[in-house]
Amino acid sequence: MPTRKHLIELPLTRHEIRCILSWREEWLWPDEMRLVNKLRRVLEKAEPLDVSKIQMRILWGWAEEEMGGHLGRPVRSTELRAIVAKLEPLLQ
Repeated sequence: MPTRKHLIELPLTRHEIRCILSWREEWLWPDEMRLVNKLRRVLEKAEPLDVSKIQMRILWGWAEEEMGGHLGRPVRSTELRAIVAKLEPLLQ
């Protein structure tokens, strides 16, 4: 994926971003709130989704929680499976 000034552009669809936003109702950390605000802004303005490495790790943590915390378990939804497939290679 292209990077701009240490940012990673995520190729997530609007539907996938909405799914990610549905995973969280509360945010414990300011970094999580900034990420949520960024996801909402991307939906409103249809701009590319560029995230930092920290935000990438937050997204991955949320995905792990959605999968029950264990990546070896079967993924239950098509959306989650698609999101994980896009995030996992970018974690390297």
